[in-house]
Amino acid sequence: MPRYFFNLKDRQGVTRDMEGMELPDESSARGHACDVARELMKNRERQTGWWRIATCDMQGVLCFELLFASVDPSLSHLPPETRASVEDVCQKTASLNDTINQVRRTLSQVRGTMARSDGAPYVIASDGVRL
Repeated sequence: MPRYFFNLKDRQGVTRDMEGMELPDESSARGHACDVARELMKNRERQTGWWRIATCDMQGVLCFELLFASVDPSLSHLPPETRASVEDVCQKTASLNDTINQVRRTLSQVRGTMARSDGAPYVIASDGVRL
């Protein structure tokens, strides 16, 4: 049975799922991701609408990314156009956050390069990956 990993993408970056879960197929993995997203957003939907679960296979290949706003039950009363607008804003916020985190990683790499050129030790990791 395939193993899927459910990595949380939020304001701080990526929280990696180190254990994963064996599920029969990608459809089951999507259902599990929806359940996890609903549980994580309970009573704080406004703060988590732009969070995502990036589901990867055993090789680390992205299978799909689930935007929390797309499964937010508190939006179910909205007309379809309004809900689509909310989801669009959440997706754009998520993309902006990804860009900000990438800029931070790049700045850390530049600092490391400058420190090494000065002969100073400098080791940094981001999202569990050494930069």
